[in-house]
Amino acid sequence: MKNFLSIDYGTKRIGLAYNVFSLVEPLIVLDATDNPLEKIAKICAEKKIDQIVLGLSEAEMANKIQAFAVLLEQKTQLPVHLMDETLSSHEVGKRMKEAGFKLKKRQGAIDHYSAAIILEDFLEFSSQ
Repeated sequence: MKNFLSIDYGTKRIGLAYNVFSLVEPLIVLDATDNPLEKIAKICAEKKIDQIVLGLSEAEMANKIQAFAVLLEQKTQLPVHLMDETLSSHEVGKRMKEAGFKLKKRQGAIDHYSAAIILEDFLEFSSQ
C-alpha cells in the first residue's frame, strides 16, 4: 500500500494525518504562519510519503486550498489529490462527543483529526 499524507488546510492551523497500511493516524497540527511547506516536505521525507491528499472546502477557501496545492506539489514533488472535506470537522466533533471528550477539548486544535477523516474517506473512495 502507498503511504499518504492527508492535510486539513486552514489559514491559522494545518492538520496532518498519515496512513500506516490501512490504518489512518492523526499526526500533528501545524501553525499555518510558521513555514508549513518546509515542515510538510520534511514530514513527507521522514514518513516516506508517496502521495498527498488535501481536503478541499467550498467558496473562497477553495481558492486558497487550490493555490496551496500548487505550492505543495512544487515543494514536495509529490502528486496532490484534492478530496472534498465538507463536514469533516463536524464529523470529528460528533465522534469526539460520542467518545466522551469534554467540550473544551472538542473546540481545540482538532485539525489533525479532520485530516484523518479526509484520508479515511479518500482511501475508502479510491478502493471502490
